[in-house]
Amino acid sequence: MPNESLELAMQEVYALAPNDRVVLVTLQLSHPALTETIYMVQDRVAQNFTLETGETVEFEPVPFRLTPPTSGEDGLQELNIAIDNVDRRISDFLELVESERAPVVMTYRPYLSDDPSKPQLDPPLVLSLTDVKINVFEVAGKASFSNITNLKNLTEYYDRRRFPGLGG
Repeated sequence: MPNESLELAMQEVYALAPNDRVVLVTLQLSHPALTETIYMVQDRVAQNFTLETGETVEFEPVPFRLTPPTSGEDGLQELNIAIDNVDRRISDFLELVESERAPVVMTYRPYLSDDPSKPQLDPPLVLSLTDVKINVFEVAGKASFSNITNLKNLTEYYDRRRFPGLGG
């Protein structure tokens, strides 16, 4: 089944692999408790890209690796990520929010090298960063969608006391 959220130009680049057009993967790290947002591009030079909101932002070059998610037994899909930690900017950012309850939000946007005007995935992939491990070389962790499999249905708890028709 094709991914309908990928732009046609992006599908063409994946299919044909031309030399003059490459996919530039970007990540955005943010947290509700901080005003700072980190924008990273998997490239050797800084790039200016326009977000889906119309705002143009400079993405700094940062080496990182992504491993696509696999489905777990509980239905949870997790993407493994490792970000270079040479300048400690990422680890410092994460240490600031270490005691906060809300997770770090990671937004994944691919762009084409010849089209910085819009992300090629609309809407972008928004994940929660968890299981973070920091060492002198890299910041590694897992990014996943919100786990809705164990949430109460419609945020209301259905029990036999309030709903006796549920069974015996």
